Amino acid sequence: MATPTLTKTQETKVKEVKVNIKRYEQALFALDANKLAEGMESLYGQYPDNLVSNGCWNNPQMIAALKGYLTDPTIRDLYKEVQKQYPSTDDLNRELTAAFKQYLKHFPDAAIPNVYTLIPGMDFSTPSVFGYEDNLFICLDMYLGKDCKYYALAGMPKFIAARCDRKYMATDCFSQGICYRHLPDKTPVSALDNMIEAGKKLFFTQTIFPEKAEKDIIKYSEEHYQWAKKHEAAVWQYLIEKNMLYSKDEDVIRRLIDETPFTRDFGNDSPGRMGCYMGWRIVQSYMQNHSETTLAELMANTKSQEILTNSGYKPKF
Repeated sequence: MATPTLTKTQETKVKEVKVNIKRYEQALFALDANKLAEGMESLYGQYPDNLVSNGCWNNPQMIAALKGYLTDPTIRDLYKEVQKQYPSTDDLNRELTAAFKQYLKHFPDAAIPNVYTLIPGMDFSTPSVFGYEDNLFICLDMYLGKDCKYYALAGMPKFIAARCDRKYMATDCFSQGICYRHLPDKTPVSALDNMIEAGKKLFFTQTIFPEKAEKDIIKYSEEHYQWAKKHEAAVWQYLIEKNMLYSKDEDVIRRLIDETPFTRDFGNDSPGRMGCYMGWRIVQSYMQNHSETTLAELMANTKSQEILTNSGYKPKF
């Protein structure tokens, strides 16, 4: 992988990194279920407004919903499992500290977010990691391991459960959270647009975690990663022959980009998100041929065709 160029300022201007992780789920479950209004008022100011909003303790419906959540037997069991697997976040803190040091080399003026852990109750509509304002939120109940019984009980597909591994938590903080700080507010239109945007997210994450295996950056199994490498040229040829690159058909884009057990066009043995993988390869090739381009410049570039044309990307059989 080509390493984006660092200016002398970027190389030297790396401020001290201090990652602050606060356990919101622990704070909630420590409250007296019969005095939740008072408890939530005591938490105000310690957590962001999207977790504890001003005056929420005066909302009877919210307090009732919170009591239902905290006394739900399944949620309580889930909380116990989270605390068993994550009695502390020291390991995550160390990994994020190293990652943010790398991040600041490329974005020296960026702020280090506050990090909050929570348990939404395996809400599949909530990303496992998400950013809001200058904060980062990690849903610990989405990192309990592929064999966690609660995933099967909740009907989680096995290919999704396979990614609920703690080894992906730190990289998800960047691929699902921090990277959006640096992506322009422009909605991708064509399949190529979506592929390049996905490729930039993966390249961004790979740059921050240079020691991570590529299969772990994209969250493929070893078998799926090897399939993608072996069939890369054939997949590229297929996309060209079927005129899929410039398609604006939502079905085509979903088939290439969305989380699925396999990419339908390429058979049951293929990994899902082959469009993301191909976009990553294009971006890697582009950066290999343009070593003067900074990571910030890459992320800001919305010209997908320009990136493809200047990438020199030509996978070989």
